[in-house]
Amino acid sequence: MIKLRNMLIAAIAIVGLSSSAWAGTASIGVTGSLLTAEASGTETDKLTAAGANVADTSIRNKSVTADTFTGSLFAEFTSDTKWPMTFGFEFTPGTADLAGKLSRSDAETSQTGSTVQVANTVVRTAKADATNFSTVYFEAPIWGMLYARAGVSNMDIDYVTTTDGTNGGTYADNLSLSGTNYGVGLKSTTGGGMLWKVSYEESNYDSFVLNSVNNSVVANSNTIKGDASTSAIRFSLAKSF
Repeated sequence: MIKLRNMLIAAIAIVGLSSSAWAGTASIGVTGSLLTAEASGTETDKLTAAGANVADTSIRNKSVTADTFTGSLFAEFTSDTKWPMTFGFEFTPGTADLAGKLSRSDAETSQTGSTVQVANTVVRTAKADATNFSTVYFEAPIWGMLYARAGVSNMDIDYVTTTDGTNGGTYADNLSLSGTNYGVGLKSTTGGGMLWKVSYEESNYDSFVLNSVNNSVVANSNTIKGDASTSAIRFSLAKSF
């Protein structure tokens, strides 16, 4: 709700520029994107002398890619100068499922506090959703209809992990990731005051670190280090006034 409120404030501010001392054109519109989201991560163990199998140095790697179609709203202002500059704000409502539900089966041969060897199969699952995509951006003309774009993007990732074993921890921290947005495209306006754009854009988000909780030995934990990025082919249509 806070991000939606911020989007509305930004839209009102941008539209308000058209009636201020600034000379230019305000536009409000929608964007459709064929989006590819990519994420990769590495999980490692943090073990202490208080835990079992202190020598464990195993590393787990995972990369996922998901394609989806998204729709977003944007508001922007373009200055009426010899070299027109555009400043805008974009928000994508809804939720994107990141690669569905992932699962992994591990062979559990020991349990904390027990000297008896066991032969259990432990299933660990993870599911993540991305929400609150938003971007503050700047666009500059290159030649004719060709323009370049740069900005700062943000997204939230809500996730849940589970395990049916006795020794594994789970992850509980939700993420708010920021990153850079850049792209190139073509845009023009029609005689009826409609703005259209066709573009290709990429967003590269900051790396993140997650630490597990509820491990069987309190001093032990698992750590995930990962990266996320998106790329998209986009079409935008807006009303200018």
